[in-house]
Amino acid sequence: MRPSSTNTQKDPLVGAAVEALLVARWEVAELLSRRPSLLAADLLRGHAAELASSALASDQMLSLALETAARDIQTGSPPLGEGALFLLADQKGLASARLSIRGMVMQQSGEPAPAPDDLVADLECRLAEERLTPAELSARLAAQARLQEALWDDPRLPAQTSVRLAMLCSIPKLAERAAELDPNQALACRNLSTRPRWRPEVGPVPAKHPASFSWRRWSPHHTGWLLIGALFAAAVAVSVEPFWRGLVELAGGTRT
Repeated sequence: MRPSSTNTQKDPLVGAAVEALLVARWEVAELLSRRPSLLAADLLRGHAAELASSALASDQMLSLALETAARDIQTGSPPLGEGALFLLADQKGLASARLSIRGMVMQQSGEPAPAPDDLVADLECRLAEERLTPAELSARLAAQARLQEALWDDPRLPAQTSVRLAMLCSIPKLAERAAELDPNQALACRNLSTRPRWRPEVGPVPAKHPASFSWRRWSPHHTGWLLIGALFAAAVAVSVEPFWRGLVELAGGTRT
C-alpha cells in the first residue's frame, strides 16, 4: 500500500522532500521485488517523466526522487541512500539559476495550462479518497500553495517553463480555496492569496490607440520645443497687432 501524506514538518520544503522520499522508496521496493534492476530503473524513469509534466510541486519532487533512485540503481548504489538530500543537497548557484528561470517564465504568453481553477479541482479530487475533513483539506491545499511558491523557480526540478508558469499562477487560487474551506486558514494564506511577487501578467494586453495622447511619453526635450513654439507665437501676435489695429481704423474711417 502506498504511504499517505503526513505533512508533519513545519517547513513545506523539508516536509515534502521527506514525503516524496517515502513514496519513492516504497515504489522502488515494490518494483525491485518483481523486476530486474535495470528494468526497474527504466520503469522508475518512465514514471518520473510522467510526473515531470505535472504542475503540482509535490509531483515534481517525486519525479526528482524517482529519477535519483533510477540513477542510483544503474550505478549500483543503494536507491535513495542519501535520503532527502536528493533535493536539499546541491545548493550552490541556486540564486542565479532562479533568476534565469524567472526571466524565462516571465516571457511566457497566454493562459497557463492547466488553469489554476482546474489544478485546484484536480488536487481536490485526488485528495477525496483520503476522506479529509474541510479543515484537513484546507491545510493540505495551503501546504501545497506554500510548496508551489517555494519550488516554482527551483532549477533542480525537471519542470518545463510552461509548467512552472502554471505552478506560479496556481498559488493564489490554492490559498483562496484553503481559506474558503477553513476561515482559520485565512490569515495564514493572506500573503499567498495576493499576487505573487514574480507572477507575470497572462493573457493578451490591450493595445493603446496610436493617436492617444499621454503626457508620460513627453520628455524634457519635447517640452522645450513646445515652450519655444509658444513664445514664437506670442511674439508674432504682438508684432502683427499694430497692423490689424490700423487696418480696422482705416476701415472705420472709410465708412464715415
